[in-house]
Amino acid sequence: MENREENLQELLVEFGLAHKRVEELQAREKKLSQELEASRINEARYRQIVQNANSIIMLMDTRGNIRFLNQFAQRFFGFYEKDVLGLNIVGTIVAKTDLSGNDLTQMIKDITSNPELHSVNENENIRSSGERVRILWTNKAIIDSSGAIKEILCIGNEVAKPSQKR
Repeated sequence: MENREENLQELLVEFGLAHKRVEELQAREKKLSQELEASRINEARYRQIVQNANSIIMLMDTRGNIRFLNQFAQRFFGFYEKDVLGLNIVGTIVAKTDLSGNDLTQMIKDITSNPELHSVNENENIRSSGERVRILWTNKAIIDSSGAIKEILCIGNEVAKPSQKR
C-alpha cells in the first residue's frame, strides 16, 4: 500500500511539472504570436513608406540587375516592376553612355563594386519613352551575414533644370 502511495505522489509531482511546462509553452506561444503580429505590422508600415515615398527607391544586385523598384520609380521611369526585374539597369533606366559621351556602364560597375566610394552620385538616366533625365542618387551597400555586399539600395530624385517646373 505504501508503494502505491509513493507512486501516486510521484505521478502527482510529474503531473504538476508537466502542467507547469504546458503553461510555460502556452505563454511562450502567446509571446511569439504577439511578436509575429508586431513584425507584420512593422513590415506593412515599412512597405507603405517605401511604396508611397516620392523618391525613386531601387535595389540592384552586385551585377547591376534590378531587384526592386518602388511604385514611384515605376511611374517615373514608365516601367512595370515585373517587366524589368532581373534586367540590368544599363539598357533599362540607364543608357550605355550619356549625351556627353560618358561611359555609364563603367560607372554602374564602379558603384556595384565600391558603393561606399559612390555613396552620392548624379547621372543621366532614361525613361521608357527615351526621355533623358538627371537623377541625384544615394547608394548604400546591403551586407549579408558573411560581410559581403548582397545588394545596393539606391534612392534617387530628379534634378530639375532651373526652368523646369514640376
